[in-house]
Amino acid sequence: PVWVYNGDTDPCVSYEGTRTAISRVGFAELDGGGYRPWFYNHTAASIEVIAEKARMFGPDLLAWPTGIQFGGEVVDYENGLSFLTIHGSGHMVPQFRPQAALHMLTKLLEKQSLSPLWPTNATLANVTSEDFENMQNKWTESAMSEPFV
Repeated sequence: PVWVYNGDTDPCVSYEGTRTAISRVGFAELDGGGYRPWFYNHTAASIEVIAEKARMFGPDLLAWPTGIQFGGEVVDYENGLSFLTIHGSGHMVPQFRPQAALHMLTKLLEKQSLSPLWPTNATLANVTSEDFENMQNKWTESAMSEPFV
């Protein structure tokens, strides 16, 4: 797999430009692989780590766990190409969102998806609003649990 990522709050390196460049590679977006959220488990950092870290490193590291958190968005294309964003970070992702960055890197190295695919376009074309809401709720529950988190 090849994953290209950007922080979503970077004033210097806009994720929109990177997303456009990736789409221009010419690989088709997977059916169900469109822009969708990914999540990670924000665990507690030790008091020692928090006390010793540089002030600008890991501003979201906390001494208590906050549970499942929004990590960003992902789009999957053919040939193993993916584009993803890391929520709340600029281009220094490991510095500003170390736990999200570690989750992303672990999933990449283990060749696991960050997020389940959406239902296919053909499926979505034939559902009622109520069925869509139920599908979306079920999808979100899946995305916020193992094996994705």
